[in-house]
Amino acid sequence: MRIDEMSSAAFDEAVKTDPIVFLPMGACEAHGPHLPLGTDIFQPEMVVVEVVKRVGGLIAPTINYGQHSSTHDMPGTIGITFETLRLLVKDVLESLHLNHVSKVVVVTGHFGGVHRTAIKMSCEEAAKRFGMKIMMLSDYELAVHKEKEICQGLEDGHGGLLETSRIMDIRPDLVAEKRSRGEYVDADHMVLADPGRCFPKGFSGDASLASEEKGRRINAYVVDALTELVRRNYEV
Repeated sequence: MRIDEMSSAAFDEAVKTDPIVFLPMGACEAHGPHLPLGTDIFQPEMVVVEVVKRVGGLIAPTINYGQHSSTHDMPGTIGITFETLRLLVKDVLESLHLNHVSKVVVVTGHFGGVHRTAIKMSCEEAAKRFGMKIMMLSDYELAVHKEKEICQGLEDGHGGLLETSRIMDIRPDLVAEKRSRGEYVDADHMVLADPGRCFPKGFSGDASLASEEKGRRINAYVVDALTELVRRNYEV
């Protein structure tokens, strides 16, 4: 059940059963010329919906903005700072606590390291302050477990074969038919003033090899993997 579709009274009754609340987190970010800016939104939302069908629980409204580094200056990327993100997640978790929610699963579609650190810091604080039972991960880190099988040894990355295939399964209407191969240029540990140059085409990996069938396999794996994690850690 989506929290934003419930009445206040219905929500009040639901939390009395001590449900797991899933908090999907996305980002409005450039993923090359072939993928929508909401790529990191559509993926975790789909995963959370499918997992809730299996284990039950409530779905909180998605947080659709994140912190960006390498894609910060690319057209369409709309980001927030590390501190804004940290405080936003902190406030949402505290509000859930005040609403008598004790179990939360945070799933972020954006895999940026700084982005995930901000979220994790707030999750750790909520666990310590309120005793909340919190799981925090990115669905992308589950998807990469299928990388060798799907990519067959080819290098992949942001907006590449994995993500393109997943979106072709979730929102095929938003994927461009013309797709090419992108690359990632290693900065060799240098701190760049313009980190976007690491992605000359705005993405990396061979998106031309993506397919809806591959996306279906990846998404099914991610849903299965997260379902197992939730069942194991929350005993549902």
